[in-house]
Amino acid sequence: MKEITLSFTPDELRELAKQLHLAGYFLITCDYDNQAMVDNIMTRICATGFAEAPETGGFEHGGPTETIFRVSMEVDEECEPLVRLYEDYAVKQYLPYTLADRDFYEQYGRIEPEKVFNDPALFSALKALQNKYIQEFEIYGATHLRLEEKR
Repeated sequence: MKEITLSFTPDELRELAKQLHLAGYFLITCDYDNQAMVDNIMTRICATGFAEAPETGGFEHGGPTETIFRVSMEVDEECEPLVRLYEDYAVKQYLPYTLADRDFYEQYGRIEPEKVFNDPALFSALKALQNKYIQEFEIYGATHLRLEEKR
């Protein structure tokens, strides 16, 4: 296999560590078909960063009995505000609309979106459901969200 050499400054390696951490955070929820390669790339980059640019504080070794290298907890903490922004965005920009769609379909059945948008009564009903959920998540976040078993 042909290998390609890339060079990074310590600051670029630190930034790469953040990008890898964020990518890993988002991929953890997915069944990614090439995860073994991703893990190998991550380990190689982290091993290089640990050996060649320890001053960045971006990489750590798994321990004396481990061969794994990883992004440091310091980078994890630095990325936490971005992760929270993403989570807030997902809750505020995705979940209210998905729940409103579910409720709308339960009430009215599956209707083509074009028909809903062109019918003022249906569109108003959908918007009311969306606003109900948007307001709920703005006030309470996900604290009131509960799953119920139907009997």
